[in-house]
Amino acid sequence: MSSIESTDNQTGPFVSVIVPCYNSERTIRHCLTSLVNQKTSISYDIIVIDSSNDLTPQIVEQEFPKVRLIHLETKTYAGAARNIGVRAGQSPYCLMVDSDCEAGADLIEQLMARHREGCYAAVGGSLANGTPASISGLVSYLAEFKEFMPTAPERLVPSVPTANVMYRRETLERFDLFDEGVSMAEDLLLNWKMHNSGERILFDPACAVTHLNRTGWREVLSYQVKLGRSSAMARRLGALPGAFLARHPGLIVLMPFARTLRAVRWLARCDLKNFLLFLVIWPLYLVAMFFWSFGFFSEAMRKG
Repeated sequence: MSSIESTDNQTGPFVSVIVPCYNSERTIRHCLTSLVNQKTSISYDIIVIDSSNDLTPQIVEQEFPKVRLIHLETKTYAGAARNIGVRAGQSPYCLMVDSDCEAGADLIEQLMARHREGCYAAVGGSLANGTPASISGLVSYLAEFKEFMPTAPERLVPSVPTANVMYRRETLERFDLFDEGVSMAEDLLLNWKMHNSGERILFDPACAVTHLNRTGWREVLSYQVKLGRSSAMARRLGALPGAFLARHPGLIVLMPFARTLRAVRWLARCDLKNFLLFLVIWPLYLVAMFFWSFGFFSEAMRKG
C-alpha cells in the first residue's frame, strides 16, 4: 500500500478505497491483493465494511493487516456500508470497489488523472468479464455491465456502477451520500440526483477492474429478479427514465424483447467478439430478461 504523500499536499490519505462486504470469502483475497498492490505515488487507505457471517473478517484481519476493517454484527445494505466507509475517513476522494472485483494495477493513478483533468463529480471505469468460461456468468455479465465493458466508448453518463467509481468527497456529502433505506439501486438513485443537478460523471474504459460474476443458473436468474425489482423501485423513488413503466405494468411484457434488442444493438456497435457470442446465447439472455421483467412487474404491482 502506498505511503507516499500526494503531490496535492494532502496530509494523510488522499484517496479512501471503500469495499463493502457480505460473505465474500471466495473473492476478498483477490480484491484486496489487487488494491494493496496498486502502482501509484498517491497516498491511499483501504476500508473494508463487513457484515459477513462467513470467514471474510478473519481473512481481512489475518492476511491484510494494513487494511482497516469495520465489522458490523448485522447484515448491512451496500449503500449504508459505503456511507460508513465514507464517514470513517477524511480523504478528498472516495473510490468504491466491490468485493467481487480485482482492480487493475494502476486503477487509482488512472482515476485520479481523470479527476485532475476535469471537474467531475465521479469518474467510473470499466468492468471486464472475470468468468469467461461460464455461459451463465457471461449472461450475468452482459445483463449487468454490457454498457461498461472495456470496449465501451469513453463518455459522460448519468450513472456508473459502484463496483468501480471514484467520487469527490465534497460531492458525495453535498448529495447526502447513498440512500440507506434500499437494498439495491442506491448507486442509481445517487448518480441520477447528481446528473439531474448538472454534475458530470465520466466513464473511462481504461480504468479497469475485473468482475467475478455470479455463475449457476439458479443464482443468476434469482439475482435478475432482484435487479428488476430494484430497477422499478429506483424509477419510482428517483423519477428515473422509464418511470412510466412502473405506473403502467401492462407494458412490462415487452421489456424482455426490448432489452434483448438493446443488447444486440450495443454489442454490434461496441464489441464484435461478444456480439458473435451473443448470437449464440441470445435465447438464454432473453430468459434472463424475462426473470428481470418479472421482478420489475412484481415491484410495480406491489407499489402501484
